[in-house]
Amino acid sequence: MDFPRLIAEDPEHSIARSRAPAAIGVGKVVVVIPACEEEASIAAIVAGCRPHAASVIVVDDGSRDATATRAKEAGSQVIVHRARRGKGAALMSGFAQALAAGATLIATLDGDGQHRPCDLPRLLDVARRAPHHIVIGSRRASRLPAPASRRIANRVADFWISWAASHPIADSQCGFRVYPADLLRALAAGKSLPRGFAFESALLIEAARAGYRTIAVDVPALYGGAGQRASHFRPVADVTKIVLVVAARLLARGLSPWSLWRALTLPEERL
Repeated sequence: MDFPRLIAEDPEHSIARSRAPAAIGVGKVVVVIPACEEEASIAAIVAGCRPHAASVIVVDDGSRDATATRAKEAGSQVIVHRARRGKGAALMSGFAQALAAGATLIATLDGDGQHRPCDLPRLLDVARRAPHHIVIGSRRASRLPAPASRRIANRVADFWISWAASHPIADSQCGFRVYPADLLRALAAGKSLPRGFAFESALLIEAARAGYRTIAVDVPALYGGAGQRASHFRPVADVTKIVLVVAARLLARGLSPWSLWRALTLPEERL
């Protein structure tokens, strides 16, 4: 998973740049937004993120609409995958560009409007106070419940990923996160990760094995809002894939009762 080399060696995407404001706060923050068919929502998300980051990178993963154009007009850098390659591959492209730009913190949001850019400063504040953690926006406390199928699927994924990571992880499927750049740089030289929705789950496991835990910050759940398209996430099919990826990692190291005990008994870290 060689993030820094990925862009230079891959002829299947192009990069367009536009100006961004100076970094806010301590360290250099870069926001990465994977997007596919998000022309209705992407401009507002980019505009909301720009005051909190040195730059915003939108990775257009094979969209057939005006996602890339809207993102660039809103002031983001844009990486275009000419064919759809999956959320994991989109994040890898964005991480490569962010690391090459000297980011110290890399934040991720989905491009469909499920995450509010106005919540980003709270996640960044926690990331600066807990530098050896991945900060995850947790929707568990939200007053707007997720669809039942998605809620159950997420809890199943949380159980398996927490077991593999040896600590409880709140809302493991939320893409609203802040990563330490040092972690992503270290993982770039390690194992390859899946390129679909399972990418973010596998990343949490490998991060835990590298000594990075997660910490949760409560954020609202936004489902089915005005102008919000149906999610690309398929609760049953995608969580099944995620569980298979996680189970393979557990089996590779042996099904550890100690890791399961830690996942079930340790308190979730949250601020």
